[in-house]
Amino acid sequence: MRKAESARPRRFAAAVPLLALGAALALISGLAGGLVRMGWPLLPERALAPVALHGALMVCGFFGFVISLERAAALHQRLAWAAPALAALGTLAALALQPGAAALAWLAAGLVLTLAYAGVLRRTPVLHVAVEGAGALCWAGGTLLWMLDRPFSVVVAWWGSFLVLTIAGERRELARFVPLSAGARSGYLAVLALQATALVVLAVPWHDHPLAAGAWWASMALLALWLLRFDLACRAGINRAGWALHTARCLRLGYAWLALAGGWGVANALRGMPLDAPGPLHMLLLGFVFAMVFGHAPIVLPALLRRAIAAPSGITLAPVLVMSAGVALRGLGDALGAAPLRAGAGALQALAILAFAAVMLTRLRRPSPPLSAR
Repeated sequence: MRKAESARPRRFAAAVPLLALGAALALISGLAGGLVRMGWPLLPERALAPVALHGALMVCGFFGFVISLERAAALHQRLAWAAPALAALGTLAALALQPGAAALAWLAAGLVLTLAYAGVLRRTPVLHVAVEGAGALCWAGGTLLWMLDRPFSVVVAWWGSFLVLTIAGERRELARFVPLSAGARSGYLAVLALQATALVVLAVPWHDHPLAAGAWWASMALLALWLLRFDLACRAGINRAGWALHTARCLRLGYAWLALAGGWGVANALRGMPLDAPGPLHMLLLGFVFAMVFGHAPIVLPALLRRAIAAPSGITLAPVLVMSAGVALRGLGDALGAAPLRAGAGALQALAILAFAAVMLTRLRRPSPPLSAR
């Protein structure tokens, strides 16, 4: 019986390359849609989906798929494998100009991922699983708010918390054998409570949420400072080399961008600007989240693809630096209202993402042939 049960996840895992096509479509379409919005004529006029659904494709179609796929592989639950499949299905529906069907598929994916975490939490009631599960619930909640036609700034907050809480939980998961002091744990919980309160207030159908928007951005800045102080990868005095050094650099850079985004968002809220003003939002999504992607890819890809990865080369960090240059230029362009700067930054960011994907593909080693074939 155990052999049969263990074989089932392998059958789901065999579909990973096919499902990954959905994520690739979401990423390419989302990037193209974003560049078109900044003035780059990359798509024909009839290609409406990548432009109109740019944010949804990136958050739900790409990040939602990648996160749920990595979690399905780690959780070893049949139910969890439905989440990446539904995320890919939502991408196909979005590209077919069926936003209602896409939202329904993405909502189902978020709920499935939440249920998978709930199952783990029942067996192992630990903090990092609860935080990651809360992130998955934010994915579902944000998608439901989108379906209910709530202001997109509210949807963005819930989707942003999906990404940030997932990352915050995974960082604690990777350092779960290093206990936190009572003060550090209390600070972590206080920041999460502030963010949860802001999300609940934002979801209430009022017309204006300046305090809640400011609190949400403040929670991002505080969480970044907490991670810079207590994340194991950021601690001084630990000798690192190879991919461990690469990951530590990416994490520090990402936390710095998250802190800057949070501070900028709070300043915007004090001036009455919307929560989804492009400057801090893109600093969070492109500066912070993609730094996390670049940093965790050497850990996640070998586990998903069951292939070893070669040591990093001198060029491995280049896409990370190009992305940071693009984020800085984009922030300057948003602050000055300079469309040419934003367009140039968008091109740099897209180039960085594609370059990093190419670098990672070149570092993956071919699987060794079986002994009988040698």
